Amino acid sequence: MNEKDWNIVDILRHSRHDWLNKLQLIKGNLALQRVDRVKEIIEEIVIETQNEAKLTNLQLPNLAGYLLTYNWDSHHFSLEFEVLGDTYNLEHVDELIKDWCKQFFTILDQSVQNGTENHLSISIHPTDTEVRFFFDFSGTIIDTGLLSEWLDSSNQDESIVIQDTHVSNLELTVELMVRYK
Repeated sequence: MNEKDWNIVDILRHSRHDWLNKLQLIKGNLALQRVDRVKEIIEEIVIETQNEAKLTNLQLPNLAGYLLTYNWDSHHFSLEFEVLGDTYNLEHVDELIKDWCKQFFTILDQSVQNGTENHLSISIHPTDTEVRFFFDFSGTIIDTGLLSEWLDSSNQDESIVIQDTHVSNLELTVELMVRYK
């Protein structure tokens, strides 16, 4: 998986496409007079936008750009994230976290079954001394060994510590702590 350099036109095109999809979903549900579903969709959009704003407020431009554009490329799993708690300036660990996530997503992409519903949810919880990431994958994992080996080998850095992992054929959880003070 090669990291793509998005130019402003690419970003606007993808963003416009995402918003048009959301508007079409609202329009379709309104046509079916499913007002409750429209309200749910709007609430989901509000929450997603709030999480995007909180992510960018963490001063992690490289990680934020990577996470915000991840679903724009073809992968074997979809990604969503949430930011919990207060925001802190984490710019000094930006590249470290982004590089770890990029490697992890590459291994995960290679380990899951293509064509099945695979989903990774990330919770990000910063404090004044560390930031914790909780990765929760559901789907079909065909190579648990590759994932387990990579997770074991990636737990060598003092700044990034894997607190807990669970890997099975249908799910994966990883709790990661990054110290920055």
